Amino acid sequence: MRTKVLVCAAALAVASAFSTMAQNVYSLNVVGYINIPLVEGFNLVANQLDFDGTGTNNTVVNILGTNLPLKTTIYTWNGTTYASSTYNTVKGSTTAAWNAPAVTLNPGQGAWLSIPKGGLAGTSSNVTTVGQVDQGSLVNPNLLAAGGFALVGSMVPISGGLQHVLGYTPLVGDKVYQFSASSQSYLPASSYATVKGSSSAAWIPAEPTIGISEGFWLDAGAGAVWSNYFEVSTQ
Repeated sequence: MRTKVLVCAAALAVASAFSTMAQNVYSLNVVGYINIPLVEGFNLVANQLDFDGTGTNNTVVNILGTNLPLKTTIYTWNGTTYASSTYNTVKGSTTAAWNAPAVTLNPGQGAWLSIPKGGLAGTSSNVTTVGQVDQGSLVNPNLLAAGGFALVGSMVPISGGLQHVLGYTPLVGDKVYQFSASSQSYLPASSYATVKGSSSAAWIPAEPTIGISEGFWLDAGAGAVWSNYFEVSTQ
């Protein structure tokens, strides 16, 4: 699968095209931004940009910045435990900061972002992430080698079907759990299962569609792979 995307520093515009073979490959370093909409309560989000192109500096400070309501908390999942960081006023000071600034949110990694009640009153309902767009043959490193629940998102800023657009190769028994911020509840799960009376498998009730900057739970089998080819082109 081949994806062409144009990302400008002044705006993030996405247009996709697919073919069976990768042809012209461009090594453009493109910086863009994504406005992630937020609501008060829990938001299940994902990072899709590499802060400086090194893959090593995607900390909560660099990715989410400091333009968030006080007492905003992020929770990331490593397959066993949560790591968290809260943005709040520093004790004995009038300034605010993240209390665990080293917590990371890498491309393709999902996270819970909790906004306190009343936190968005009079402030922006978006958080803006800025960074380079990862290109080439990409493999999401946030899936667990042994299988099980992973909190993930697409590594590239496009939306569409998890398998047929975003490149995930499902295994029988995989399940996807998406969260609705507006209702503060989970949507019905999507399962990849053998079709009754057939030897083939399909998504039931339907292939999950993943939005830009959307995080979700993927309960995958051991050895599951999420790979894609992504190319930035001005053509």
